[in-house]
Amino acid sequence: MKNERKECGGEGGMRRCGGKTMDFHKLIDFRNSHPGFTKEMGMVVTEVTEGFARVEMEVDERCFNPIGSVHGGVIFALADTAGGVAATSRGSFVTTVTGSINYLNAAMQSKKLIAETREIKVGKNILVYDVTVSDESGQLIAETRMTYYSLHKEVNF
Repeated sequence: MKNERKECGGEGGMRRCGGKTMDFHKLIDFRNSHPGFTKEMGMVVTEVTEGFARVEMEVDERCFNPIGSVHGGVIFALADTAGGVAATSRGSFVTTVTGSINYLNAAMQSKKLIAETREIKVGKNILVYDVTVSDESGQLIAETRMTYYSLHKEVNF
């Protein structure tokens, strides 16, 4: 695989690769305005660049498990959302294939959770991302490895 970052360029929230252009601001707007689970949970995409996404959410009473910690499913959903947005930034809609998570600290006093991605592999069909979830103080809550399958349905932003 060639280094696409060297072949693709852009500025001001745009990416140009292979004659196609993606507006990352439009991707952010699309994800933040689309109704559904992520919007209901208060997840907000705050940054997207090629192969990277940052997604944040305020913690409220819906997020807690019976012991007063943020539920692991909430943390996993936030990580999956961030990974999916990062994978989509490559130009095609994706679906999750698999994900694994290591919970490293309980989010007991957290007010906000932040998920950030690191791109591991971009293939023709499979994209892999590591996603960290931290709280507003910078405490690492969880690390995930997420794998996505490209639906080969072009993102037209």
